[in-house]
Amino acid sequence: MRYTTLSGIAALATLVVNGVSAVPADAAGSGIPVPCDATALTTAIVTAPAGSTLVLARHCTYHLTTAYSGDDGLPPINRQLTIEGRDSTIVRDGLTAGVFRIFHVTSTGDLRLDDLTIRGGNAPDDGGGILVDSPGNLKLNKVTLDNNTAADQGGGVDLESGAKAYITRSEFTFNNTGGEGGGLQSDGDVTTDGVVFAHNFAAGNGGAIDQASGYAVYRNTTLKNNTSGGYGGGISNDNGTVQFINSRILNNTAASLGGGGIFNSSSAMLIKTEVSGNVVGGAGGEGGGILQESGTLMLRDSSVDRNSANGPGTSRAGGILNSGGVVTFDHSEVNNNASTAAPGGVWTNPQFTTVNRSEIRHNIPTNCDGSPVIVTGCVG
Repeated sequence: MRYTTLSGIAALATLVVNGVSAVPADAAGSGIPVPCDATALTTAIVTAPAGSTLVLARHCTYHLTTAYSGDDGLPPINRQLTIEGRDSTIVRDGLTAGVFRIFHVTSTGDLRLDDLTIRGGNAPDDGGGILVDSPGNLKLNKVTLDNNTAADQGGGVDLESGAKAYITRSEFTFNNTGGEGGGLQSDGDVTTDGVVFAHNFAAGNGGAIDQASGYAVYRNTTLKNNTSGGYGGGISNDNGTVQFINSRILNNTAASLGGGGIFNSSSAMLIKTEVSGNVVGGAGGEGGGILQESGTLMLRDSSVDRNSANGPGTSRAGGILNSGGVVTFDHSEVNNNASTAAPGGVWTNPQFTTVNRSEIRHNIPTNCDGSPVIVTGCVG
């Protein structure tokens, strides 16, 4: 146990006087109860044995007013630990607190969070809500990352190369970053199921997600109303391998460059996924739905509909712009998209591979006319 200040010693003394031990093991084996007090939470994290479960006070708000150490609001997680939130919130008190993130999972850490809100973290570098070092592990279930900020990357969560995250039934909302990945920045491996990314912002690429490397499967996941200042209003996949399955990428905005919904320069597959209502708004912006710069893109049983590239000048390809990658269509459609300059549907340099009744139609001002290569079967 480590206390470096008189106030920390006094806080521990208060807990003992009140009959609450540092790690009050629950006799029923259901976990270690943590009173509704930020000092009690800090003490429990420091002293709980590896493999423990901390059970927070129901509906409590734990206010963090000072950093535990450095840029970390709570003690670094360097072992296996579960925190059962019971609909509680851990918040950095923005009125009085300095600049620090909420959680930091170290290289030896394995953190599971359940039924918890993490709010108001403010990292001077990466991971406003949670930073995960390599090869640490993070599991989130029914967790909300809300209004967290990172100066560099990962407003909500930042995964370093080699780190892993498994996220279910959770939300990333109103997180911000001065660089990439408003909600999530990942150089590691990610699996999501039933997750919503909404109203996140990145000054650089990836309004909701920046997948810089690693492998990711986003299942039953929604990216909506996110914004980037660069590429990929929904997601920017720079050097990763990404799959979206039964997912929706809706109403995201790339404010200047391209890829209102998706920017891809690596490997991306969409299966039964909708890309709709996304916008690229800058002068000469390209790919309202998807901007494929290089690499491979596969659409299977998916749709790219009602997206737009509506900036001034040569803004083109409201649906998809493919400037040099390999694209395959399988039972998929690019319909009802619009752009300032032709084509409104698909602009591509290499030919697409289209199979099994895929279609490109009802785009304005044209479906494919104006593209250097006309996708086989596309008319007008």
